[in-house]
Amino acid sequence: MKRKEKEAYWSAKIDEYQSSGLALSEWCDTAEVAVHNMKYWLRKQSPVNPATHQETSWVSCVVEESIEDSISLKVNHVDIEVTSGYDETLLLQVIRTLRQI
Repeated sequence: MKRKEKEAYWSAKIDEYQSSGLALSEWCDTAEVAVHNMKYWLRKQSPVNPATHQETSWVSCVVEESIEDSISLKVNHVDIEVTSGYDETLLLQVIRTLRQI
């Protein structure tokens, strides 16, 4: 079959399927057409409608790393959570200040 003949053949099959009201698999069984062939031609012959075509839009997001290494300190009824990578000098200053309160 030539290309134009194939297109006409499958166009007729698509029309038959669409007017049948049957589910694709049911129609393919009765028409003795392979489902994968029918799906291929449905995709191939469906017009691309620019009105329904949507552009891809991207959204930025920030993913925070989970903090696995942390300890909790309690100084004068104040809870402090210390995570890995903390500034040791700053922590000591905070603890000294809390002890004076």
